[in-house]
Amino acid sequence: MKKENKLEKIIVGVNTFLLTGLVGSNVFAENIEITSNGGKIRESVLGKGIYNLIVDLSGTLRWLIPVTSIFIILWFTYKFVYGEENEQPRYKKRLMVTLAAVVGSTLASIIVNLILNYFK
Repeated sequence: MKKENKLEKIIVGVNTFLLTGLVGSNVFAENIEITSNGGKIRESVLGKGIYNLIVDLSGTLRWLIPVTSIFIILWFTYKFVYGEENEQPRYKKRLMVTLAAVVGSTLASIIVNLILNYFK
């Protein structure tokens, strides 16, 4: 019992010390005025570089994903049509998953590009 009370008093003392130290000093963040178009972060070299990287990446992926997936889709279609009977369900499932991934990733790339064009 005595150890618990002693530990409790130490914890309360430390908390009180920390709270009075934080309230008494100026450790709070400054108010930043709200600016349009990203403010100082958007104008920095790092901000411009990241923005240009995302624009280039989303633009490249928008055409690269469908073009490269054509070969995968053709391979799965070939295996589905000319493969053995017991392998057809597996390749049909892989074909559907590939088509869904291509559509989803292309839509995601287009949405990212639209959002970035909004902030130009």
